[in-house]
Amino acid sequence: MAESTSAKVLKSSIIVALVISAFMLVFVSRYILLMSIIGIGLGVLVSPFLSYMRSKFRLPRVFSAFVFLIFAAGFGFIVFYAISYMVSDQIQTLTAQWPALVDNLQTRWVELIDRFPWLADRLKGVDVSTIARNSLSPFLSWIKGGFTLASGFLFALVIGIYTAVGAKEYQLGTVNLFPTKMRGQAASILSKCAITLRRWFRAQMLDVVIMGLITMIGLWIIGAEYWAVFGLLTAIFGLIPYLGIFIVIALASLVTLASDPAQVPWVLGVFFITQQIEGNIILPYVMKSQVELPEVPLLILMFLMATWFGLLGVFLATPMFAVLRVLYLELYVPRMRG
Repeated sequence: MAESTSAKVLKSSIIVALVISAFMLVFVSRYILLMSIIGIGLGVLVSPFLSYMRSKFRLPRVFSAFVFLIFAAGFGFIVFYAISYMVSDQIQTLTAQWPALVDNLQTRWVELIDRFPWLADRLKGVDVSTIARNSLSPFLSWIKGGFTLASGFLFALVIGIYTAVGAKEYQLGTVNLFPTKMRGQAASILSKCAITLRRWFRAQMLDVVIMGLITMIGLWIIGAEYWAVFGLLTAIFGLIPYLGIFIVIALASLVTLASDPAQVPWVLGVFFITQQIEGNIILPYVMKSQVELPEVPLLILMFLMATWFGLLGVFLATPMFAVLRVLYLELYVPRMRG
């Protein structure tokens, strides 16, 4: 009896040690894990194209992947060149003028305090210039580094191509990990996760491209100095639900306040109009096949992903949550009902 108890304790200790070791390994190599997840996601997105080329033109999946890479590289070069042409000069100007803009912002803040003395006691000791330098300067680094970030996805691209080419084999191998009686359900859930990811990607890309363009055009019409930068940021941070657009509006308002205070109401007006267009025209169309994700758990996952993986984790939180929601509805809910 004592030996049996000791064996159980030893077995439990080994399991706990393995679980802890797995978590430590994941934490240490979290960026490799993140790129692997991105690569698998890319493979899931590209796989239907390879299947279409196979059924329509009888092309091998490897050759179709090569064709896809050529078209993707060409399209990416055109987009990169167009964005660089519009944004690069404004980024350099904004970076060079940033110290002066921060000083101007502090001056506007002092003028506001002098105009409304009752604010002085409540906002005593607030140094706007220090806050701007510490909290807003990283955005400039993200913008400047965004053009070279693509090289860091080479590993993810390789994983994605291999995943797309061998999609059926990988799916079959994953399904075979489960007991025989569960393999049908596992295959169905994997298909639903893939469909959900593809729908999210199509809808999200369409939304951010349209929003980035109309914001850019609106800011250009009113004569905003950094219209291309803020339009690009609207497209990028539009991938972050609920919080992304507020980050862009805050940054645009502060920069405009420092450079041309008279333009602030016009800038805010452009963002208000574009958000109304998105909420009442774009989203009802592009998201009509999407299931609305609950806000609270999504926000929690976003903050967790930000803590673990940084800014890139925030962008990946929404598609991960959409897939996790499918798993929750297909596995947990039926089990609880049963």
